[in-house]
Amino acid sequence: MTKSRMIPARLALVLGGVLLVPTLALAVEANVGVNTTAQVTTPAAVQVKVDAKMQAAKDKATKEIDRRIKALNDLNIRVEAMQRVTESFKQTLSTNVQNQVSGLNQLKAKIDADTELEVLKTDIKTITDSYRVYMLVMPQARIAAAADREVTLITMMNQLGAKLQARISASQSAGADVSKLLAALTDMSAKLSNASTQAQAAVSVSAGLAPDEGEKTKMAANAAALKSARTSIQAAHTDLVAARKDADQIIKGLKALPAPTMNESSTTSAPAAQ
Repeated sequence: MTKSRMIPARLALVLGGVLLVPTLALAVEANVGVNTTAQVTTPAAVQVKVDAKMQAAKDKATKEIDRRIKALNDLNIRVEAMQRVTESFKQTLSTNVQNQVSGLNQLKAKIDADTELEVLKTDIKTITDSYRVYMLVMPQARIAAAADREVTLITMMNQLGAKLQARISASQSAGADVSKLLAALTDMSAKLSNASTQAQAAVSVSAGLAPDEGEKTKMAANAAALKSARTSIQAAHTDLVAARKDADQIIKGLKALPAPTMNESSTTSAPAAQ
């Protein structure tokens, strides 16, 4: 090959090299641009998702808290209406309910202000761990309300029993055979006495319970105590039903007697054991 022919070939290679350089440079710049954009937009997109997730969790938590607060306020009305439990016990129940409401309102404000997901998760968990509204506070107050209702009926039944005893004594003085009526009255008195004991036991076993704060041993103890209290309430109700049957039997028996002192229109009906 002659020199004149080699020069164009070398020139072509050089030019080819020159032409390749800008092309590679553009490719590198393009790649850099893509990576830089990814680094800027990805964290922002992730944050948007996190924010949406946190807001959804906050909305759900708010609904759960509001539902508990309404239930507690409704329950406090029942507590205030109790008539047969001691004032100190009623005040304790009312204070416990109000403290739960206050704590839940504070928790709701804290959850609404949370800016970190992990903190938010911890606060939401507190709704059920620290505020045992459905597991303790409400069952506790409902048991007290049920006991109050049972004691109210027991008082009414005892008043009826005293009237029935007076009429039985009058009929006995008139020479009537009242042995069956006296047996029914004795059974009625025993049933009412046991019902009163059971109602008091239900209140006593549940009155001192405190939230378990997520502690399994305490949770199990609270559940056992509430179960025992419910059993006592049911036993009191069963005794009341039996006492009412005794009272109905006595009233019918007295109406069947020819005692001149028996005034059928003045006989008090036995209150229903609800």
